[in-house]
This record gives sequence, C-alpha cells and structure tokens, in this order.
Amino acid sequence: MGEEDWKDIWEQFDWGLEDINEDFQNEMVAKHGGGFYQMDGDEYWGRQKELIRKLVEAKISEKNT
Repeated sequence: MGEEDWKDIWEQFDWGLEDINEDFQNEMVAKHGGGFYQMDGDEYWGRQKELIRKLVEAKISEKNT
C-alpha cells in the first residue's frame, strides 16, 4: 500500500471516531438506560484498533479486486 492509501485510511479513521463514540453510547443506553457514559482509555483504544483493522482489511481487499 502506498502513501495515498494510508492517507485515505487515516481520513476514514477520523470520520469513524464519531461512530465509535455513538456506538458506545447506544450500547450503554441499551444495557443501563438513559444517560451519558464515559469510555475508559483501554476500551476506547480497543475500539480504535478494531476500526483500524477493518479499514486496512477493506483497503487491501479493494486493492486485490
């Protein structure tokens, strides 16, 4: 993968951070009821790593088609 691929991945990652927080809030509200929930650093990092993994796999798959 080239520099442009990585630029695209990081751009998508920035957009995906909003989804990470929204998904977490929705999960917590479904489990515990209304409110605002704070994610701890380990949980947030785990979700970021998962997002990066998915973006990289999608880019590799795109390159292979």
